[in-house]
Amino acid sequence: MEKQKYTKTVYFVEETHNIEGAYVEVNTLFVADDQEKATEVYEQLIKEQPKKSFGLLLNEYIINADGGFFHNLLQSWKNLPAEFYRKMQILTYRPLAEYQN
Repeated sequence: MEKQKYTKTVYFVEETHNIEGAYVEVNTLFVADDQEKATEVYEQLIKEQPKKSFGLLLNEYIINADGGFFHNLLQSWKNLPAEFYRKMQILTYRPLAEYQN
């Protein structure tokens, strides 16, 4: 029996960590399902951002995944293995803000 899938908008605050050609590695700094809270964290991080950063991003993802996925994502995003993120399907991606030094 297949688990029920849900679609939800989730906001990620991410820092560009490494750029090699077309490959961009990002470090997730914060995840929320509330755009206002994500924007607050993003703006606070801009004030604290070290000068050597490639850039700080606030991104909106519309994700389709199993119901328990979202609970785990929002509660434990700092400790989730990369395999966890392979269980979601990103339906759309939209950058909301980008800050570069």
